[in-house]
Amino acid sequence: MRIKATVEEIELEGDHATIPSLQVTCSRCGHSVDVFGTSEASAKRGAVMLAEECPQAAGRNFYVVDEENAA
Repeated sequence: MRIKATVEEIELEGDHATIPSLQVTCSRCGHSVDVFGTSEASAKRGAVMLAEECPQAAGRNFYVVDEENAA
């Protein structure tokens, strides 16, 4: 099933400083994952991680990143 995922820019703690990052969230259940970086590739990585980790998905969902909200 194709599920829309929202993307929000956040800051994550790195080893020496905060790093611009993304939080990718399932629009159905609200589960989210954090990924370092703000590129389109980072957003896609977050979508893959969400598919693997979302408790509602069990690996069956395909997450589509909302391109308008992607950094």
